[in-house]
Amino acid sequence: MTMEIGLNLFSVFKELNEDYFGTLEHVAEMGYKNLELLTVNFSTGERYSDAFSLPVIKQKLEDLGLNAFSAHEGVAPGSAIMDADWDRIVEENAELGCQSIVFPMAFISGREDTLQTAEHLNLIGEKCNKAGLSFYYHNHAHEFRRIGETSLFELLAENTDPALVKFELDLVWVMRGGYDPLALLEKLGSRCDMIHQKDLGQHVNPVNILSAISQGNLDTMKIYTEMVKPNDFVNLGTGIVNFQETYQKLHQLGYVRYAIVENEGQPGNKFTSIADDLKVMEKYVQAR
Repeated sequence: MTMEIGLNLFSVFKELNEDYFGTLEHVAEMGYKNLELLTVNFSTGERYSDAFSLPVIKQKLEDLGLNAFSAHEGVAPGSAIMDADWDRIVEENAELGCQSIVFPMAFISGREDTLQTAEHLNLIGEKCNKAGLSFYYHNHAHEFRRIGETSLFELLAENTDPALVKFELDLVWVMRGGYDPLALLEKLGSRCDMIHQKDLGQHVNPVNILSAISQGNLDTMKIYTEMVKPNDFVNLGTGIVNFQETYQKLHQLGYVRYAIVENEGQPGNKFTSIADDLKVMEKYVQAR
């Protein structure tokens, strides 16, 4: 299977908020072909489909030669997963031609809310499946909190239907949760055929948030607002990730379809950063 490079538009969410179509044009100009969409303007909370009609968005993507293969669709902190209008969300993404919907974060902290979340993910996965879309859960670090002999992530994996719920592993967040991302990727097998790629600065202890995750002594969101710093993440190839080892393993496994850039850092001009990220990805994703 050929691995493709993608870009998650969270990398340029501020730019997208200010100039949606202009940002898409910049991304296309620098050579990205495959996009994982953001569907909500984070500064206003408004869906982009409320600001622009779906046919107009779809036509713009086509004109720019951009393949919107996936979309991240989440809920705000404090909101229940099933409060979202999933029928509308599925219908809109199907109309745009997306192949998959990804749920980017569940604010789980213990066994019971994790099991309930698994039930909800199955329900959403069923809606997606009926519409011909795949459904994924995207991890951060807090899912790797251990409850006895297992982790919240493992509970999600064991209690979701593999036919309805897949996983989009963020390799660096797995590492920050204290797990080996490549070992987990191999364990999940073809249930994880999309990954997020970022890089972590050499000045960062990759498991510096692990004690808070393990002890559960912080509200889930506070882990990210208080313990994760804006300069933790850096441009690809400038941090601690071993890209040669990672992509040698991904090519060996052979089932990852999309390796998706997500640049969460604050390095300056984000367009320059993601252009540099693309060059790094081309070196390793296209290597054989």
